[in-house]
Amino acid sequence: MIEPHSMDHLIAKIGKGLKGAKDLTWEEAKLALNAIIDGQATASQIGAFLMAMRIKTESIAELAAFTTTARKYASPIQLPHSSHMVDLPLYGEKHNTIHIVVAASLVAAAAGAGMFLHGVENPSIDYDLPQVLQHLKLPIAQSSLEAIEQGSQQPWVYMDLAGYHAPLTKLLDLRREFGLQNLAHQVARLLNPAQLSSQVIGIAHPPYLNKMVEALDMLGTPRALIIQGVEGFPELSLSAPSAARELRNGHISPLTFRPEDAGFRAGPFQAMSSKSGPLETTTPSKNPEHEAQVIKQLLENRLRGDQRAWVISNAALLIYAAGLAPSLAQGTPLAQDVLDSGKAGIFFKNLVNKHAPTPQSPDSSSSPMVTV
Repeated sequence: MIEPHSMDHLIAKIGKGLKGAKDLTWEEAKLALNAIIDGQATASQIGAFLMAMRIKTESIAELAAFTTTARKYASPIQLPHSSHMVDLPLYGEKHNTIHIVVAASLVAAAAGAGMFLHGVENPSIDYDLPQVLQHLKLPIAQSSLEAIEQGSQQPWVYMDLAGYHAPLTKLLDLRREFGLQNLAHQVARLLNPAQLSSQVIGIAHPPYLNKMVEALDMLGTPRALIIQGVEGFPELSLSAPSAARELRNGHISPLTFRPEDAGFRAGPFQAMSSKSGPLETTTPSKNPEHEAQVIKQLLENRLRGDQRAWVISNAALLIYAAGLAPSLAQGTPLAQDVLDSGKAGIFFKNLVNKHAPTPQSPDSSSSPMVTV
C-alpha cells in the first residue's frame, strides 16, 4: 500500500517544471496508477499528478507501465473469432469532420477484416461518436459479455469502455473538469481490451507517434499502426499526407500515407467536413443525424466523389492492418469491390437488423375479458 507522502514524492518528481521534472521509473509509474485506481490517493493528489504528467508528458516507459497496470483491473475479452481482427480505439474529439472511421470499419468488416472498436461517451463536445452510432442503429456493447456475444455473431463490435473498465473511464471523465485530456486517454488507446494482435491508433500530437509505437513494442504487441490522423482519430486524411509509424514483430518503420497511395488524388478538406453532405440530406448539418445519413449513403454506394474515396482509402488501411492485403494499394480494390457489389450495404443492414429490438407481443393478461 502506498502512503500519502509517497504519492507526494511522485508528484514532486514529475512536477518540478520543464528543467527539474524527471520521468518515473517503471515501478514508480505502476505504483502511482495503482494508488489512483485503488483510492489510496486523495482527489487533490490525483488532480495534481494528472496535470503534472500532462505538462511533463509521458515517457515511453511510463506509457507502457501505466497500460500494464490498467490491464490488471479488467480481464481480457475472449472473442471467438479474433484472427484478422483489429483493435480500433476511438478516444479523440471530433469538431470539424465526420467520423469516417465508422464507414471505413464497416466496409473493412464486409471485406473480411474483423473490427473491435471501443470508446466512451463524451459530453464535453457538441456530439460524439456514440450518438452517431445510435442514429445508425448500430449495436453498442455495454459489457464484456455483450462484446463477446456480438463478436460471435459478426466481425464488427463497438464497446463502451465504461462497462469494461470503470476506473479508467472515471479518469477519462475528468476531461470535463480539467478542460484537457490526461494520461488515461493515452492508456485507453493502448489498452487493447481483447488483446488482439493488430492495433490501429490515432493520435493528434506528433511526439506520440514514436512514444506510442515504442510503448507497444515494450508491451509485446505484434503489429500496430500509429496514425497522426484527422482530428486525432485513426483516419488517413483525404487532403494531405498522414504521418505514421508501423510496428511489425519488433521492427518499427516510419511511414507516410498519401491519398495517391490508395489510387486517389488529394481532395479538399471540405469533403471531410461535418458540415458537408449529400443533396438528399434533409437535416441541418453539424449534428449526429446528418452525419449518420452521410455514412449510410456512403455504405449503400449512393455517394461518389471525394467522400467515397476517403472511405475507401481508410477501409484499405484497416484491411491492410488486418493482414488481408500486403499494402494500402492492394487493399483498395477489396474495399471498392464490397462497395460496388453492395456487400457493404448488406453487411450494414444485417448488422442493424440482427440487433434490432424484438417487437413485444401484447400481454394477454391486460386484454379486456370477454364474457359469453
